[in-house]
Amino acid sequence: MSFLRLSLACLVMLPIAAHAQDVPLRDQLPHITTTGSAHANVMPDLAIISFAVVTERPTASAASSDNAAAAQAVVGEVKAQGIDPKDIRTVSVTLSPVYDESRDASGHLVKRTLRAYSARNGLEVRVHAIDKAGALARQLIEKGANNFGGISFEVEHPEPKLRSLQTEATKDALARAQSYVDALGLKLGRVIEIAPPGEGTPYPAAPRAKFAAAMPAPPEAGAAAAIPIEPGFETLATSVSVTWELVQ
Repeated sequence: MSFLRLSLACLVMLPIAAHAQDVPLRDQLPHITTTGSAHANVMPDLAIISFAVVTERPTASAASSDNAAAAQAVVGEVKAQGIDPKDIRTVSVTLSPVYDESRDASGHLVKRTLRAYSARNGLEVRVHAIDKAGALARQLIEKGANNFGGISFEVEHPEPKLRSLQTEATKDALARAQSYVDALGLKLGRVIEIAPPGEGTPYPAAPRAKFAAAMPAPPEAGAAAAIPIEPGFETLATSVSVTWELVQ
């Protein structure tokens, strides 16, 4: 072969070789991809109480001032019950005008009059002793938490269990792949790719326990009953996709 013909052959082969380098390894080889999954039901060990103190007054200044005092009283009650300050979190502080509206027979707005100002301080409290969450919620309502968001439950440290589930999910992917190749008389070769699409995300097995938006303290005297709560369980789940090379 002349030098010119050899050079032309090299020029033709170079783009092909470069293209092969751009193609992922899994697309250059016969392969199989399976997705394994695993889950476990775990009792939650953390309750999160969401509530707010809402105050309506004729002026913005009065609404803001009175609401701050009421919210501080509620936070003081939380701390008095032995809750660590780091488990108390302010999630919102708002101040907005409140209007009275008049509408005609067709429902169109004909008049809008400023009535008052509404101040709102929203908080969340993390309660590690779940069995005390219902009693604490009732105490906060009696102390001035007049807007209740509900109680949710979580597993505080799910990582050890999730690592165990990741191992189970990988074994599940292997078992699935093995069942396919055995039927075809093939074998699994080297692992080409491992992709954890689920990434071990815990999700609740049931929706958040909800209460009415506003729950004022009962007028009767004496100790009020704790709000009954049932934490149920949380479902921790994960998945993983594994790609193997197929060999004879």
